[in-house]
Amino acid sequence: MKFILKLAKIVLIFILCCASSSCGTSDDPGDVVIPDNTINNFILNNSNYSVLATALNLTGLDSVLNITTQQYKIFAPSNAAFNSFLSENNYTNISDVPLDILENYLRYHLQPGASSLSQFPDGYIRSLGVGNASDRLLSMYTATADDSFYINNEAEVVLAQGDILLDNGYLNPISTFLSLPSLTDFLLVSQQSSEDSFASILSEYSAENYLDRLEDEEAVYTILQASEEAVSNYLAENNFASLAEVPQNELEIIINNHIIPQENVRTEAIEDTLQVTSNAGTQLRFYEDNGPKIQLENGEIINITTPNIQAVNGVIQRIDRVITQ
Repeated sequence: MKFILKLAKIVLIFILCCASSSCGTSDDPGDVVIPDNTINNFILNNSNYSVLATALNLTGLDSVLNITTQQYKIFAPSNAAFNSFLSENNYTNISDVPLDILENYLRYHLQPGASSLSQFPDGYIRSLGVGNASDRLLSMYTATADDSFYINNEAEVVLAQGDILLDNGYLNPISTFLSLPSLTDFLLVSQQSSEDSFASILSEYSAENYLDRLEDEEAVYTILQASEEAVSNYLAENNFASLAEVPQNELEIIINNHIIPQENVRTEAIEDTLQVTSNAGTQLRFYEDNGPKIQLENGEIINITTPNIQAVNGVIQRIDRVITQ
């Protein structure tokens, strides 16, 4: 982890150098403009963030958030949120958390650039934290519903209280400390509209609950996550009314075709082609052709529709077909 964090610091410095150096004003009702006030100074002067202020100081990130020529966004955990994190992880106080671990957790709450919540997509964005499987930046899933903005379906920003505009970016209060996401977290967070989802295949309809295995932060996997539309198409093409009708042995074949063990396969690794082997022994040829694609042994082409969803213990490539052979 220390080696990965050193690489992450290099990545962070590069991002900071490339980030926008201007900080505009806004007339949106959710914006609060506080002249001559950086994100770090705002946190220091707000008693509700005293634990966060201490954590930033211990890790040296307070100086980063005092730079007025760079722009950032921070999802700022309240004292209650931070203290819950400490209690759940058996830390007596903030000083008990190893600095490299604490810094990485804080980086996961940060993003470069100044964007209001309305500018965030419903989908995946990158944080500044890293995981065990790769030095690549961890993803987070964001979505807006009703009057709230959600991160990983775990933390909530009330829109009327968010978008606090400061001299060097935005602060958004959260009452739940963000955990570092596992593959299971992302498989569940992005497929909730149907019982017939890829997450359901891995959990409810397999002999083993694979979602439990994919929570292991020490393991590394690449998961080819069939979209809900892909699962629906598979059921229709094979005349199944639901996943419950699919024979168990066929489901196991599907699962093993969609799991690549011990590898964090990202599309940046594709030069000409990239050959990998699934858990079922199937050869998968990754290549680029107007977007990342996978060619199966039978010549079938699979499109990667959402690439490189990076979790702590691996990466998810969302695809548009269910791999059955």
